[in-house]
Amino acid sequence: MAEEQPQILSREQLYFEVWEMSLAGVARKYSVSYGLIYKLCKEVNVPIPPSGYWTKLNFGKSVSKTPLPDSSINEVAIPRAKAQRIKEQKLDKGMTSISGAKFEAAQQNEEAIDNTDVGLDDVLKAGLDTGALPLSKLSKTEKYIDNRKYFEAVRNRFLNKLAFLVEIERNKVFDIANRIQIPHEKAKLHPKIAAHKNDVCEWNKNEKKEIGAQRSLQNYSSYKSSPPFLAGVISKEALPRVYRILGVLIHAIEQLGGSVTDSLTFIVRNESVSLEIYEMQDKVDHVITKSEENQLRKYEEDKKRYSWASKPNLRKYDYVFNGQLCININHTQNKRFRDTKSSIVEDQLGILLIEMYETSENIRIEREAREEERRKREEAERLREERRERYMIEVERTVALTNLAQDYAMACKIRAYVSALESSRTLTGENIHWIDWAKRKADWYDPIIAREDDFLGKRQHEKGKDLKTEHSWW
Repeated sequence: MAEEQPQILSREQLYFEVWEMSLAGVARKYSVSYGLIYKLCKEVNVPIPPSGYWTKLNFGKSVSKTPLPDSSINEVAIPRAKAQRIKEQKLDKGMTSISGAKFEAAQQNEEAIDNTDVGLDDVLKAGLDTGALPLSKLSKTEKYIDNRKYFEAVRNRFLNKLAFLVEIERNKVFDIANRIQIPHEKAKLHPKIAAHKNDVCEWNKNEKKEIGAQRSLQNYSSYKSSPPFLAGVISKEALPRVYRILGVLIHAIEQLGGSVTDSLTFIVRNESVSLEIYEMQDKVDHVITKSEENQLRKYEEDKKRYSWASKPNLRKYDYVFNGQLCININHTQNKRFRDTKSSIVEDQLGILLIEMYETSENIRIEREAREEERRKREEAERLREERRERYMIEVERTVALTNLAQDYAMACKIRAYVSALESSRTLTGENIHWIDWAKRKADWYDPIIAREDDFLGKRQHEKGKDLKTEHSWW
């Protein structure tokens, strides 16, 4: 790195920039390492933000700024270096690049991250793979990135996730994901959120769990009806923050042609993508209440009098909401976004949006696979039913053929008998009358002639009914 004349800053200016931009921001501004700025601040006695300062600030909590102490040193020399920044590139046409991730992590963690010491694997592990890479709150100076490998990894990662989209739609998703911003606290709620908010408030008001009891979706599984989305698992203080997060996501999805249901399930590319949002809870030792003290006191008194006295079952721990949110996509932990020491959920909404799109594709593939499996089952069932019907028809036709053949054989037998009778004797009038009757009966049996009988009617040759049941006169 070619050295030039150092840049001289006043001690007061360095103090101001460190507390406004963070150590990482100042390092980025002057193209030097985080460690160098940290060392200069120590040398000239410039206080730096304590650990957790930026996290509390992002959460909207009150923070205190350490005053600048007196010193005989008035100026600070920062070595100049040739800018080796890579200008903002685009992920396909129209996509704003995602940049400054290493410095953003340093700003929130206040950990010494040096450009030359951080490898690609470390960055991916700390940011990209955990969903901690912020896509929002990028300042103008964050439109550049020092590590080409990191940029390419981000680009390839996102392109692969949305490779199923056509280029125009993919670019639009990237662009909106990069421009996500949390609205002001007093911003008007989306109508669907406002309506759902009333359901949540009503359910929380009637909830019967004791203060300090653990609250999760699993704890409510024994209830007659499941609580509405967000009810019971988020504190009253954190709900407004969740509503703003949902509002941003709904606005982004609607810009991309999607929608949201009354229960706040997202419709992404005609697929239902649901979010599971809950607030983390700290497990603390249970503090005995006055009511529990009275129960214990009564137990001690009863124990002296009765052997059957039962000790009250008091829990050992309380569970207290701690303000940290966690978001799962479609109730799966492999797509989880949560508040950490290095990132808050709001900084991860761009990636969350991309993950929701990827999830919609996975849902589509799974749905179509189920539909194809169902179609195959239905087709197999249809073929089985069709074959069964054809079999039954074939059976009926075969039985009919057998009956026809049997009737024809009977007709032939009668005619053969009559012919033999005619040739064996001299016929009388009575014999001639009987032979004429017999020939008519042969014609009645014969399915080819199918003569109608005065008494027996037409014979149903295919059915081959017994004469005893053909007609019932009694």
